[in-house]
Amino acid sequence: MTASHEATDGQRPASDRTAKLGLGEKLGFGLGDAGFNFYWVIIGSYLLYFYTDVFGISASAAAWMFAATRIIDAFTDPAIGALADRTRSRWGKFRPYLLFGALPLMGSAILTMSTPELGETGKLVWVYATYSAMMLCYTLVNIPYNSLAGVLTADGGERSSIFGIRFFFAYFTGIVVGAATPDLAAWFGGENPARGWQLTMVLYSTVATALFLVTFLTTRERVAPPPAQKTSPLADIADLLKNRPWVVLFALAMIVMITIVLRGSSAAYYFKYFVQRPDLMGAYIGLQMAAYAVGALATPWLTRHFDKARLLMVTMAIVGILSIGYAFVPAPDSNGVVTVSGDAPVTLRAEAMLDTPARTGDSYRWTRHENAFWIVRERVALEGSGPTLTLDGANGQVVSVVRIGADGSRSDSADLPMAIVVMFLLNILISLALGPKSPLTWSMYADAADYNEWKTGRRATGMTFSAATFSQKLGGALGAAGVGWVLAAMGYAANQAQSGASQTGIVLLQTAVPGAFALVAMFALRFYDLSGPRLERIQLDLSVRQQAGD
Repeated sequence: MTASHEATDGQRPASDRTAKLGLGEKLGFGLGDAGFNFYWVIIGSYLLYFYTDVFGISASAAAWMFAATRIIDAFTDPAIGALADRTRSRWGKFRPYLLFGALPLMGSAILTMSTPELGETGKLVWVYATYSAMMLCYTLVNIPYNSLAGVLTADGGERSSIFGIRFFFAYFTGIVVGAATPDLAAWFGGENPARGWQLTMVLYSTVATALFLVTFLTTRERVAPPPAQKTSPLADIADLLKNRPWVVLFALAMIVMITIVLRGSSAAYYFKYFVQRPDLMGAYIGLQMAAYAVGALATPWLTRHFDKARLLMVTMAIVGILSIGYAFVPAPDSNGVVTVSGDAPVTLRAEAMLDTPARTGDSYRWTRHENAFWIVRERVALEGSGPTLTLDGANGQVVSVVRIGADGSRSDSADLPMAIVVMFLLNILISLALGPKSPLTWSMYADAADYNEWKTGRRATGMTFSAATFSQKLGGALGAAGVGWVLAAMGYAANQAQSGASQTGIVLLQTAVPGAFALVAMFALRFYDLSGPRLERIQLDLSVRQQAGD
C-alpha cells in the first residue's frame, strides 16, 4: 500500500485543511463507530457474564485474562499507530484498514463467542487465544478509524460536530445491542444458550462489516503532515510524553473508561442477583445507552457555550455524586416477576410475588412476558387461576401474576416497585452526564495532535490516537477485571444465590466505585490547559505554516 507521492494518497490540498464537511460525510464517518459498538458493547457489558455464566470459567480466571491481555496491547497499539502514520495508498493513510481489516475482526469475534467442549485448562487456552486475536483485529481497524477523525478537518467546530454525530451512532447501537442481546441470545439458542450467543455475534459482526465499508466509501482525508516530515516511532512516542495535554487525556480516558465499564459489566450481576429481576437487564443497559446517545448528541450545542475541559469537569462531578447516592437505593421488598431457571418443575406462589396474603374470593391471572419491542413486553396468559402455579420445562420463562379481589380491587406483581424506578432514573441521569465524555475527549485528542505539530513541527496522528485507544482499552480491561476480582474475593458463585458479601460487592461495583473514579477524573482535568483561545491561535499558526510550505 505504498505510493511515491503524497498527492496520490487520497489527500486533498492544504487549503482544505479546515474544510466544512457535508452531512453525508459526517453520517458516513459516524456509522463506522456504530459498527465498532456491535463489538464493544458485548466486550464492555456482556463478555464477562458470558465467560462466567455461559462458558463456565471462574470470575477470577476471567479477570486475570482481561488484565494479562493488555500487555499485548501495550505493544500492538503503538505499533499499529506508527504503521498507519507511515501508510501511503491511493485511499489515504487510515481508510484502507477499514476495508481490509473488517473480515478478520468478524471471524475472530465469532470465535470468541464460541464454546467448544473443552476441559478447564482447554477453556482457558481458548479464551486467551480468541480474545487476544479479537482485540488485535479490533485494534487493527479501530486505531486507523480513530485517527481518521483527526484528518477529516482541522476546524474545531466541525470536529465537535463530527464527534457528536459519531457518538450518537455509537450509543444508538449501544441501545440496540444492550437491550436486544439477552433476548437475541435466548431466541437464537433455544435450549442451547451458548449457541445463541455465538449466532448473535454472527449477526452483529455482519452488520458491523457493512458499516465499515460505508465509512470507507464516504470519507476523505484532508489534514496531512508537513511534506518534509521524517520521524521514527520512538520519536513519536517521545513527543507524546512531552505533550502535557495528551498525557492528561491519557490518564483521564483510562479513568473514565473504568467508570463506564464498571457500570456496564456489573449491571447483569446487579439485576440477576441483587434486584433479582434479570428480565430487566436488557432494558436497563438499553436505556443507559439511550441516555449516553442523548448526551453525546447534545455535545456540539454544549461546546458552543462551555469550554470543553470545564464542561467535562462538571459532568464528571454529576456522575460521581449521583453514583455514590445510588449505593443507598435498597433492593425491592418483593420479587413480583420471576425468571424460571432450569427445566425442573417449579411452583410459584402469588402471595410471595405480591407480598400480600391471599384472601377468600380472590382470583388470579398468571401471565408469561414475551418481547414485543425493545423494553415493551407482551403478556401471554397461562393456564391457571389459583394462588399457585406449577410449571415444568419452563427454563427462561418470565412470569407474573395479577390478583383480582372479591371487592373488585386489582394487584399486579409486574408493577415496578419504587426502588426499581429510582434505580432506572439514576441510571438515566448518570448516563446523560457521561454521554458527552466520548465526543469531548476524542475531540480533545485531535486538539492534542494539532498542539504536538505546532510545538514540534511533526505530526503523528496515528500514534496520538493509538496511544489514546490503548488508554481506553486499558481502562476497559481494568474495569472488567476489577469486577471479576471483586466478585472472586467476595465469594461469587455463578447461577446461585449470592452471599451477603458478594451482594455488597455487586452493589458497590454498580454504584459507589464508579462514582469514586468519576471524581478522580474531575480532579485530573485541573491539569489540562488547552483552552479555546489558545486552540484558535494554534490553528491559525498551523494554517500559515502549511500555506508557506505549499
